[in-house]
Amino acid sequence: MKHVRAQSSLLFVLLLLKLCTAEAEFINKAVKVDGFERTYILQTPSSYDGKKRLPLVFVLHGGGGSGKNMINFTGFGKLCEKEGFIAVYPDAHNKNWNDARGFLNSRIDDVKFFRVMIEKISAEYQIDSARIYATGISNGAMMCYTLACRCAENFAAIAAIAGNLPEKLKDEKPLSPVSIMIMNGTEDPLVPNKGGQIKVFGRERGKVLSTDETLTFWIKVNGCSKLVSKKKLPDINKNDGCDIEETIYENPENGVEVILYRIAGGGHTWPGAVQYLPENIIGKTNRDINATYVIWEFFKRHKKEIK
Repeated sequence: MKHVRAQSSLLFVLLLLKLCTAEAEFINKAVKVDGFERTYILQTPSSYDGKKRLPLVFVLHGGGGSGKNMINFTGFGKLCEKEGFIAVYPDAHNKNWNDARGFLNSRIDDVKFFRVMIEKISAEYQIDSARIYATGISNGAMMCYTLACRCAENFAAIAAIAGNLPEKLKDEKPLSPVSIMIMNGTEDPLVPNKGGQIKVFGRERGKVLSTDETLTFWIKVNGCSKLVSKKKLPDINKNDGCDIEETIYENPENGVEVILYRIAGGGHTWPGAVQYLPENIIGKTNRDINATYVIWEFFKRHKKEIK
């Protein structure tokens, strides 16, 4: 009898230890879209038990990157575990998203890829369909704008870093409002802050609007007529060579927001993340904010009106 009790106690301790040391789970996934195999990494927090519907956050890499690299680069891997949402790190076909510039992977329907992922993930996991979000940098940022225009019914909010609105989207009319956060450096050497042709190592990569025109586009299509605030953020790090002005617009009727973080002196970078290439190639990284945490706080404020 004592032996049985000892065994039971040991099993209880092992179970308790497992629960206490539970970690987020990363699962490699694949789907077929128009005959192409598309891949993504799905992360669930250790708290996920399948009983509660959780927010879903897509984190998009830039041109030449991968979903896997975004987990640690952005810090969304740790934040997913801490805040208890489901995160997805998708891979672009041949490492480049077919955003609305349309010059790369023109036969790849990436909007459809996201629709398929949302449908599949929602069938496999408990997802709150009113809280689906996307964020990305560079090519990933412009893909986020494309999703907000052409897949607006699915997304409550998107956050675009180091990317302006592709020129071909300027006449689009999204089916429903999507809250927008823009984080752009004024000294971005790759995506021009004042608009025009994107050039990477001398190669033309399609035209975009300026940061101000991108802001104006989203204010207009979202009906965000109310200027809530415009202020300089505290210059916490005096050595990063840049500071931030935050401007917030709101639609008074539905609470949809359009926010611009204008990073004076900032480059083609993710604020608070590592300087992934030298400054003479991508410019400076702002250290006054952690973009990932700012983005998540923005996402948390917004839910989609499901009709």
